Amino acid sequence: MKKEMIDTTKNGIKYFYYPPWEKNMQVGLGFSSRCGGVSEDPYDELNLGYKWGDKHAAVAENRRRFLALWDKEEQDLVCGEQVHGTKITLVREKKAGALIPATDGLITTEPDIVLGAFSADCLLIYLWDPDARAIGLVHAGWRGTLGGILYYAVEAMQQRLGACPGRIQALFAPCIGSCCYEIGRDVMALAAGSYWGDKAVFYPSRKKGHAFLDLQKTNQNILVSAGMQPGNIGAGSLCTHCNPRLFYSYRRAAGQATGSHMGIIFLSER
Repeated sequence: MKKEMIDTTKNGIKYFYYPPWEKNMQVGLGFSSRCGGVSEDPYDELNLGYKWGDKHAAVAENRRRFLALWDKEEQDLVCGEQVHGTKITLVREKKAGALIPATDGLITTEPDIVLGAFSADCLLIYLWDPDARAIGLVHAGWRGTLGGILYYAVEAMQQRLGACPGRIQALFAPCIGSCCYEIGRDVMALAAGSYWGDKAVFYPSRKKGHAFLDLQKTNQNILVSAGMQPGNIGAGSLCTHCNPRLFYSYRRAAGQATGSHMGIIFLSER
């Protein structure tokens, strides 16, 4: 059976979640679609990112509606600045409106903290070790992926939270698929010089010097190199670029305004 997030609709909001992780109320998690919010064109409808120029009040209302699905509020949320780097930050306490500088990965063992991340094509990865009661949320575009951010996230969970790589489970949110993620010479050159370059999965393009990058398979390879079991990694099949009714896509917007999805994960109280 394929491990993949599934969609559901609640209070008019369509989102993705993974029931096996929520079994026995251990973990709450979700990934938004663009359906069910109050933002107007071109952000319609459920834009959850402030930085794209949408009305602040609309984004705040969208976040309120989305987080309320889990009885959470924006003051519970901790996010990274997301600079396409490889920094992993351990979150020990909740600070209202916290945005941790220069961070693309968050980990914690605190049950009252909601880890949040944003994407509009990039891959969000959820991490969970049920025995250590440790969770993580990582944002990975091509730079972070080829920089090995997921390896560092697993390493940080092991060294700082007592997690075991062989026990950690990973779940991938919808992202741009290899069908649409064409990259050029700059990314190919970075991959060639990267320590993680041999883990990268490319498919040929008709354009000279170009290729299609498979973010999910590349990150699966990196997770396995970090000691994770392949059977503990759940990938997805939906492409954000191919599904405009469901998802925002930075690449599809081609430089024009677009919205952002939000991914969240938190530990439930025992």
